[in-house]
Amino acid sequence: MEWFNAPNPYIGLSAQHSEFPSILPISEATDWIADLKESEVLLGVDGKGRPLTADFDSESPHILVSAPTGAGKSSVARSVAVQRLMKGDMVVVLDIKRHSHRWARNLAPNVVYAKDPQDIGGALVRLGMEVRRRNQVVDDWEGPVETAPVGQRIIVLYEEQNATQEELKELDKRLPKGSYNARQGHQDIVFMGRAVKVHMVSFAQLASRRASGGAEVIENYGTKILINHSVTAWKWLAADCGPMLPSPEEPGRCVVTQGGKARTVQALWIPEQDAERHVLDAPLAQRRARQLSGTRTNLPPVWREAIGR
Repeated sequence: MEWFNAPNPYIGLSAQHSEFPSILPISEATDWIADLKESEVLLGVDGKGRPLTADFDSESPHILVSAPTGAGKSSVARSVAVQRLMKGDMVVVLDIKRHSHRWARNLAPNVVYAKDPQDIGGALVRLGMEVRRRNQVVDDWEGPVETAPVGQRIIVLYEEQNATQEELKELDKRLPKGSYNARQGHQDIVFMGRAVKVHMVSFAQLASRRASGGAEVIENYGTKILINHSVTAWKWLAADCGPMLPSPEEPGRCVVTQGGKARTVQALWIPEQDAERHVLDAPLAQRRARQLSGTRTNLPPVWREAIGR
């Protein structure tokens, strides 16, 4: 039976489906992911087995996910974050709930994790100022905008946006009058982040205009993902897509809207226990960890172990 241990050329190929798969693990989507542009992420597959992506450099500079508690927001966030970290991006997690992404806690310096309202507010202020700095770099750059040396791409995972926005409003009242605040930072990322490679991936139990910072802010989210959506959620987020699509009942299934079109999608699934390993094993993520750390001595132990293998 030694012949049976020979290499299998089909391992790692994306699974082709003529209908929705019951689950879409990353192991069945590897060549789809490998074929993506640098700026894309795989969201999942539709009922005809066609991959659906979001491109941060073009039609989808930001992603908005609306879903009630326990419906799978963190699963979508993990899928996007892992893919981007594997490509060498930096991820900033804003998580007032504190434990939405335990898999990412040891991945500094590639991941910055803010939990307390003060830390989340400070992160949004610093990110907003970084967006402004990068736009100045682009303004001074003689070449094409996309080649400006603005720095690595930054993905901001904004968890529990409903609750966090209320906390930040209270904190803002205690800042000196005229201070640049977290809500302004959020708006600067959404309005001016695309060209300078800073992107918001926001999660809300119900992405209302109030929770999201206003109708003009919501309009800048090129991709919207609805999970267990209500009539109200459809009216607020997907009215331009025509008649409401029914909310899928199957686990891992959602409705994705882009450019006035809505599609039911089986979302990509990356188990939480596997997420850290996917990032640590990625050469581009290892390279970014070395760059951000400055020296091997400053690398956290998990990165030294991963790179040393």
